[in-house]
Amino acid sequence: MTLDLDPGKAALGNPRLVQAIVQEMDGGAIPFERFMALALYHPEFGYYRKPGRIGAGGDFLTSPAIHPMFGWAIAGWCRQVWSDLGCPSPFTIIEPGAGEGRLATAILDWAEGRDDGFAGSLRYIAIEPNSPGNDPRIEWTARPPEPVGDGIVVSNEFFDALPVRVFDATERGPVEVAVRWDGERFVEARGPVTAIEGAPPAGRFEVNTGAYATMRSLCRMVGRGAVLTFDYGYEQEELWAPWRTTGTLLCFYRHTAHEDPYVHVGEQDITCHVNFSHLRAGADEEGFVAHGPVSQAGFLWALGLRQLVDAARSDMGEYFARRRAMEALTDSAGLGRVRVLAATRGIEGVPPGFGSGQ
Repeated sequence: MTLDLDPGKAALGNPRLVQAIVQEMDGGAIPFERFMALALYHPEFGYYRKPGRIGAGGDFLTSPAIHPMFGWAIAGWCRQVWSDLGCPSPFTIIEPGAGEGRLATAILDWAEGRDDGFAGSLRYIAIEPNSPGNDPRIEWTARPPEPVGDGIVVSNEFFDALPVRVFDATERGPVEVAVRWDGERFVEARGPVTAIEGAPPAGRFEVNTGAYATMRSLCRMVGRGAVLTFDYGYEQEELWAPWRTTGTLLCFYRHTAHEDPYVHVGEQDITCHVNFSHLRAGADEEGFVAHGPVSQAGFLWALGLRQLVDAARSDMGEYFARRRAMEALTDSAGLGRVRVLAATRGIEGVPPGFGSGQ
């Protein structure tokens, strides 16, 4: 006897999340921005509530998961800012979207491996409301902390996970994309025509409505110091170039990238390239000086990544581990094309990694 094996809503992802989204739609449509917010951040079933998202057994890799060497490089950059500010104590590093704390642990390990007072001055605050780690040296919080005097905010692939509005360019102007339930699956619907200055004349594009305000809020967390941002993205002119007609929205499911956000709902990451023009504007509004963006590859080369690899030649196992990590971190088709932006206040000159030619 053949059984009825139709998985129903489970075929689309987490059935409880699918049902929660359908209930919110209440027979109508919701903006794509809201759909993305629910898919990623639903308080019970959202993707970011799921542990084990990053790594070989998850859906994607980030730089801190490749090798602690990435964190060591960031630690060296932070130490230079600390030194430029006169070695203040306390000196606070704040990391939004810290995940399980791999970057934080690498930075703190590097600091403790040196005898120059940097480690003794450090306070590390990790903002992570979903699946925090357990390194006892880190102050874990689900909410933004009170502003600090001296410090650095470090974000790695944080802005590209903020929900975005999606638009299709038409002769009448940009039309917002909405999402509805057709009884079997999520499908797109057309929303209202919207006026957007500088919008592309054709194709699909996205607008991250929260990036500018979020950058301003990160800048407000430190009185003197820096905000260091790593993310996929471009300046607005390149992001909305006439030839880019399909947008930049991507999904990651078990290390496979694709462009369908309506499958694997709650079980896959959804990201969108960042508009660095908006981040620069947000930093400028808060009295910071923006540097970059530059490529992650160029940034790490300038900081001395190759020398860090060569320093391990006496231990061939570690040497080849660092060499493989260097190749992954600087791959122009992968993590090497992540862009790096630094915004500084109270610091003279150009910070390391952002000089001419970077």
